[in-house]
Amino acid sequence: MAYSVTLIEGLGVTKQRCVAFLECTDKSINAKRVFDALKQKQKDDVLSRFDYWQRGGVFDRYFHGWPNNQERKECFVFRWKEQRNHQRFYGFLTKPKPKTAPGFLVCVLVRYAQKNTEETDSAEFNIINRLRINPEVIEAVKRVFPDKEK
Repeated sequence: MAYSVTLIEGLGVTKQRCVAFLECTDKSINAKRVFDALKQKQKDDVLSRFDYWQRGGVFDRYFHGWPNNQERKECFVFRWKEQRNHQRFYGFLTKPKPKTAPGFLVCVLVRYAQKNTEETDSAEFNIINRLRINPEVIEAVKRVFPDKEK
C-alpha cells in the first residue's frame, strides 16, 4: 500500500511542531477525507486547535496524548463536539528529525471517529500503533520531513 503524508493547507509548520495527515487508498485511513468535507466553521475550529497545539499550547479539552500509558504514549487526539456528539481525529506523534531537529514533533493524523462516550475504543489505538511502526509509513513521514542539513 502506498502511503503519503500531507501538510495541511493554511496551517504553517513551526520550529517545534507540525500537524499533517496520513493518506492512502485504505478507506479506514480517513482523517484527511473527513477534514476536507467539514463545513467551513467546523474546519476553522479544528484548524485553530491544530495551530494552538503547534504553537506549544496545552488544553486537554481540545487535544491530548496519553503520556502515562505505555501502549498509548505515542498516540494523540484532537477533539471537538458537534451537537452533543464527540468528534475525534486520532493520530500518532513522531520525531522525524533526530539529528537536525531532535525536539521537532509531528502529529500525523490517521483516523476520524465519532462517538458518544468519553472512553476511546482500544481498536483505534491498535490501528494507530500498527501504522506508527509500519516502515512504509515511517518512510512517508521522512519524505516530507527529511533529517538532513540544508
